[in-house]
Parts: sequence; C-alpha cells; structure tokens
Amino acid sequence: MTKPRTFAVSYFLGRAFFLGFGFSLLFKLLDKDAWIASFLGIFLGCGILWLFERLKEKHPLSNTFQKSIFFIFNFFVFNQILFIFETFCSSFYLIKSPSIYILAPLFFIILRITKNGFQTISRVSDVLFPIEIALLFVVSLGLLRNINLEYFKPIMDTKPLTLFQGAIYFACYSTAPYFLLWNEKTEKNILKPYLVSALSIFSAALFITAVLGPNLAQIYRYPEYMTLKKLKLFNFIEKVENIVSIAWLFDLFITLSVSGNNIKQMLPKKYRTYTFSVVLIILFGVSLYGGTHYQGELWIYTYLPILLGGFMLLLIFVSFFSRKKEPTKLS
Repeated sequence: MTKPRTFAVSYFLGRAFFLGFGFSLLFKLLDKDAWIASFLGIFLGCGILWLFERLKEKHPLSNTFQKSIFFIFNFFVFNQILFIFETFCSSFYLIKSPSIYILAPLFFIILRITKNGFQTISRVSDVLFPIEIALLFVVSLGLLRNINLEYFKPIMDTKPLTLFQGAIYFACYSTAPYFLLWNEKTEKNILKPYLVSALSIFSAALFITAVLGPNLAQIYRYPEYMTLKKLKLFNFIEKVENIVSIAWLFDLFITLSVSGNNIKQMLPKKYRTYTFSVVLIILFGVSLYGGTHYQGELWIYTYLPILLGGFMLLLIFVSFFSRKKEPTKLS
C-alpha cells in the first residue's frame, strides 16, 4: 500500500471527544433537544471541514510559528484523549486498578504503532473499522425495543440561542480532531467519512434520548454507556455493555495514535525515538496528575469545545500567512 487509506482513520477521529465529554455536556445544556443540536452541528461541521480541506491543500505546515501551534494542539488533544481513556476505563472496566496500571500498556502500544508512522495507523484503522460498525449495528438492533418516543416531547422547547450554542459545540467536538491531519496526505473528500462518523454520533444522541429520557440523560456523566446497560440480546443475553462499548475505545486509541505520531514527527530527527519516549512519559504523567486533580479537569471539560474551537480558529488564521507550496511530510 503506497498511499494510506484514510477513510477509517477519519471516521474514528470524528467520534473521539464525545465519550464522557461531548454527550454529557450537550445533554446538560440542551436536555432532550441535544439530538436537534447534533443534527444542526453536522452542517456546521461540514462547512468547517470544507474550509479545512482547502487550507490543508494550499497551506501545509511551512513555518515555525504554524508548526509550534500545531505541536501544542497535538499535545493538548493527546492529553485530553488520554484523560478520557483513563477515566472511562477506571470507571467501568478496571475499577480497582491504579491509573498507572491502566495507562502503562497504552504507553508501549503508542510507541509501537508510531514506529512506522501514519501508514501503520491507517492499516490498524482499516482492521478496527468493520468491527466497530458491526458493534454499532448490534447496539442499534438491541436498543430498538427500549425506545420510548414520548421522551422526545415537547420538541424544540430550548431557546434558539442555546440550540445554536449546542450546534457549535457539536461541530467543535466532531471536527477538531480532523485538524490533526493537516499535513498528512489524505483522500480528497474528507466530508464522506465525517458524515458517516457524525451520523453515528447523531444516532447515539437519538438512542440516549429515547432510552434514558431527558432527566437521566442529564444526570449521568456517561449517558452513552448507561444507555448500553439497557441492551439485551435475544431476550436473555444481558450485561454486554462492556463488550460493545469497546467501540468507543477504538476511537480514543486511533486519535491518540495520530496525535502521538504528529508529535513524534515534529521532534528533531536526531535521537527522535528517545526524545519521543521522554515526551510520552511527560504526557502520561500529566494525565495521571490530572486524574488526581479532578476539579481542574472538570474546568477543562466545561470549556473544552471553546478551547478546541480556539485552536481551530488559530490554525486557520495563521495558515493565511503561510506561503503556498506542495505538501511535505512533517519534520
């Protein structure tokens, strides 16, 4: 494979920030109208990625200032996704395990998958993609019997300004990770995988509303996981939420791999492997520190879509001042 296929990678990136962050914040803000904001956010997200594709083609990373912002953005995304991974696993999978034991295997996996660069990440994504689609299909079929359409009534009782705010939040959550692909050669139309990814998130918002109802959806930090607790296969197979929710971990893993690979490629070539190992240790240490200072992370959780939107605007702004040239690999 001479040119990496990026459909699967792009699909995973669009979903990464919704686990424990996106859905929770949207339902707290919009209650049962979160699905409407999600639908509107898809159109905003398409507009953002339309602009991103054109800037990516004409203005690859070409100057120190642009690369520095991109490096900080990757550092920030990696840290936040790592924190989401840690808190989700410690909350539902490995409840009694210290966080360092949860993150230690991931440290070596990231080192390994970034060894051969983006091409390896794209191949792993191609393997995980059909598994995730199959899991989502099983979830959808299994939850149909739990739907209560009364939970959607009354429709549109949220203020238009709040609804628009929710749509912006959705667009920021779903498109910001695509900026990690700024200087990678990708398939021409990135909107196709984005639409598939965004529609899967939209359908999840529908199921959360229809299964949990507006009150419970607002209370839970992980409404998407609590929805899966209602899942029952063939009327007798229960408690399968830990199996099917692994699809969300695929999203986190691929996003960590892409951002980690970008960080590695932007380090000096000399002793890059050793330098990257040190940077990873720092990133994992920051995540462990954030886990013990939960109030600070809650502040980031509240303002994360604004921070992501700020990074996107900054990258777009500085790209206009970079000279046009042919895309090159990160160095």
